[in-house]
Amino acid sequence: MLTLLDRVARRVMRRGLRQGLLEGSSLWLVAGMLAWLFRLLTTAESPKVVREEIALGESIVVTHCAAPPTRRALRHAAREGARGSDGAA
Repeated sequence: MLTLLDRVARRVMRRGLRQGLLEGSSLWLVAGMLAWLFRLLTTAESPKVVREEIALGESIVVTHCAAPPTRRALRHAAREGARGSDGAA
């Protein structure tokens, strides 16, 4: 779910890029760049750090699970599946 700030930032970013690049408004271009920077900084993942004391004889197991597929990957897989079932190349 998108937050209100994220939706506003997206709208300002789109409008800023359109009016800044296409219509030449430097004010909107700067606003779009600031909105893009805001979204970049707020969506960045922070590293996960765990500190814990272990006793003598205990061990640590570190695992990494694959990330879930992105929307883009899911759409691509759906398109490939539709092409395969149609029989078209």
